[in-house]
Amino acid sequence: MKNPPFQAPKNRGFTLTELAVVLVIISILIGGLLVPLSSQIDARNSHDTRAAMAEIREALLGFAAAKGYFPCPAIPTIASESPNAGLEGGRNAGSCIHPAGVLPWATLAVAEKDAWGRRYSYRVTPEFSNAPPLLPFNLSSIGDIKVLSSAGGVAVATVVPAIVISHGKNGNGAYTAEGTQLPEGSDADEIENRVLNTSTGVWSDGAVAKEFVKRVAPTVTYDDEVVWIAPGVLFNRMITAGKLP
Repeated sequence: MKNPPFQAPKNRGFTLTELAVVLVIISILIGGLLVPLSSQIDARNSHDTRAAMAEIREALLGFAAAKGYFPCPAIPTIASESPNAGLEGGRNAGSCIHPAGVLPWATLAVAEKDAWGRRYSYRVTPEFSNAPPLLPFNLSSIGDIKVLSSAGGVAVATVVPAIVISHGKNGNGAYTAEGTQLPEGSDADEIENRVLNTSTGVWSDGAVAKEFVKRVAPTVTYDDEVVWIAPGVLFNRMITAGKLP
């Protein structure tokens, strides 16, 4: 009896159902990797921005210790690489023409942008930006900036000489390197932290003049980073540098 001729097994491909199952599994695996990676990037950006703002704070204190006053804000609408970009703004009789704007990164020799690629907002009290400074300081009126826990909330700090703000990942209200301002968003606390470019070209504070918000923790709509210089810290540096008796 003859054996049947040998037949090679037929190559059976995947069915559509099997391919669909494989794709679903791959999607789940990739999604599980991307979520932690995104969180890690956000955490790193926040950490890097806080570190940069700590350096900015020291640069501002160093400038004040050397000069006796803080630099004026830079004009926010000047694009990077353009003339005067990042340099402190003009003065009139020694006082800053614009007390609010963006950080004068070129004057201070610090980073222009936060980890998300947007400029830092910056406001300084006129008493501490006059050049030369009006000495002695009136201790009852120094620092016209107030930091709140929320819009209309309790005061976190008062009589603040200078404040710096990163507008966080969402960038609401921030100025870009091109000199344009991003939309302000709908969060009342972030609106409070923006720099407002008025129709007359005057840069001022947000909805409530000279008040800013530093929340204890970020929320779904609020992710600003805020640092300020307390008057006691400033006086200590200036006394050490011989700028105050």
